[in-house]
Order: sequence, then structure tokens, then C-alpha cells
Amino acid sequence: MMTNEHEVTFHSQRIARVSDWCAESDACFIALDSFVIKWLTGFTGSNGVIYLDTNCLVLFTDSRYAEQAPVEIARHGVNVKCVIGSDPFNEIAELSGKRNIYLDGEKCSWSAKEKIERLVKGEIIDAHEFCLKLRCIKDESEIEKIRTAAEITCMALDKALDELNEETTERELARGIEYFMTQHGALNAAYPPIVAAGKNSALPHARPSNQRILDTNLLLVDVGANFEGYCSDMTRMIPLSKLSKEQEYASQLVLDSQTKAIEAIRPGIEAKEIDAICRDALLDGKHGGKFLHGTGHGVGLEIHEYPRINSKSDDILQEGMIITVEPGIYLEGSYGIRWEDLLLVTDSGSEYLTNYRKHTQVSDSLG
Repeated sequence: MMTNEHEVTFHSQRIARVSDWCAESDACFIALDSFVIKWLTGFTGSNGVIYLDTNCLVLFTDSRYAEQAPVEIARHGVNVKCVIGSDPFNEIAELSGKRNIYLDGEKCSWSAKEKIERLVKGEIIDAHEFCLKLRCIKDESEIEKIRTAAEITCMALDKALDELNEETTERELARGIEYFMTQHGALNAAYPPIVAAGKNSALPHARPSNQRILDTNLLLVDVGANFEGYCSDMTRMIPLSKLSKEQEYASQLVLDSQTKAIEAIRPGIEAKEIDAICRDALLDGKHGGKFLHGTGHGVGLEIHEYPRINSKSDDILQEGMIITVEPGIYLEGSYGIRWEDLLLVTDSGSEYLTNYRKHTQVSDSLG
């Protein structure tokens, strides 16, 4: 698939931002993280090292990608020299000279970091936080891919629920969702779907089992598609038959807490304030459940990105971030409720990217 002119511009802008940062202190930049490499150059291989300074950008990779790497780089219109099969760290030592090295070392092995430190003359400076903050503001190309991933997720869930019958198990529904995602254009699921019926929904990260779904009265589904490398994330609680008054109350309570938090989203607000709004709303309830996780997170090339939306976060929401808001309560051995939406932070509030319906009591149709 050809990359359009706008996307070429975006890749060039990303490289320029890192290059300008290096220029401020006459430093160089190294990344081994495949997500950072893809974000900068468009290269999607599993093995690569990026070196960047104010004068050049080099991708080091191995012979498996001798054909793929130059094609992907050219498609994304970035001026990258592609080096195949060479020892990257020896060459980086020559290229960097005596300059300091900004290293995105979060996914760098200890042995690789040790080798870099041994070979280069400059100081190694951690650049992971810088990369996270660069990537958290999505450009138009990224927003459209995530929007499409969210649309695919909603369509796939609909299709899979249409085929639900008395014998369908959690595992079968999970497989169906993944199948329909690929049928609608996804590369794959952004993460293994969580399909949890009845008491299994009390486990925040439940794994699909052989539990027959319609033997229970509620279903929690946490799903997301990967479209052209970008993720979506959504959770719905689906009533299967009439809920008890307690279950209906808990479902509405969690939904109300999510709505209040989403209404508060705007550029400049602290992420922990969004978390506090959800948490305070749930504390007012008499459901007996526990909120066992943070309220949300950024989404992009990875399913969990900056910012962190929890009680300890110092992150500030900014226009162009894509985040989740996902409060939940869990009653051990009984049931759990979680509502999650994917949202774009706009100049004055937020925009829903997941627009799948929400029911807090059984309706005539699941589809």
C-alpha cells in the first residue's frame, strides 16, 4: 500500500523534532525499540538500530530485511541510509565521535547497553521519557489509523455477537472477534481479547475459557484491533439476560463515573484528576466491589503508552493525545463491570473514537 504525501510529511516532521533536540546539545540519538524505529522511518522489521544526528539518519538491520527495509523507508519518504549486516555499535561509535548519546534504552538489552557504553566516547543519557512524550501527541495520519482501528473493533464485535448461540464459549467468541477484525482490514487484534462471562468478569484480565457464554447473564468484552500498526481499545459490559438490581446498579454506577471523567477531559488537566473523578464516583456507591486498576492510558503504536492515568501520575493531558478511560469494579467470585472508551483529546474537550452502544440492562437484541 502506498503512503500518501501527508504521511511522508509527518515522518519527516518526526525526524526533524528528534534532530532539533540533538542539535540543542550537539548530541546523537540511538533507538533499538522497534516501535520508535517504525514511528520515525516506517520500517516494520523486528530487528533494527537507529542512529540519528543533525547530519544523518542510519538504520542498521540484518540480511532478512535487505529488500524490505529500503522499500519501506522509500515508501515513507525519509532520508535514511540503510546498512545491512554490519555491527551497528562499532559504526555508531565512529559516527558519534566524542558527542553524548541520547539512548532510548527501555527495550535495550543489558549486553547491548554495556557494549554501547564501552565503545562510544560520549556520555549515555536516557531518552526514553523524551520518546514517550514525542509519540503521545498524535498527528493526523496516526489519528486516522487509530480511528479506523476503533471502527473495525466495533464492526468485528457486532459480527461475532451476531453468531452467538447457546453453545458458544468464551474462547470461541474471542476467536470470532479476531477473525472478523482481519475480515474488516485489521492486521490482527491489538492484544488477546478478554471475553469473560458471569463470574469470570470479576477477573480484570480474565483469559477466555470454555465457559458457555449464555449460561450466564452478563458478558464483559475487552477488545481492540490493530490497523496498519496502530491500536484501538474498548470494553463493553453486555447483559445477556435480565440483570439483578445490584448488577444493574453497579453497571450504571461505573458508566456514570466514566461519563463524569470523560466530561472533564481537556488540555492542561492532570491525568490523576481524571482518575480521581472516577474513583470518587465509585466510592459513593454501595456495590461492594473494588476498583483494582488505573483509570486509563495512552494508545498508539502500542496498546499502553504515555500518558498514564492513575492516582500517582504526574502527566498532563494535551491536545492530540489518544487515551482510554476505563473505570471498573470487581466483586470476587461474583461479577465485574468495566466500561472503556478510546478518546481523542481536542482543543476544548474530547472526541469518542469508540462509538459502540452501551446497555446497562438486557435489550431485545445483542447485535
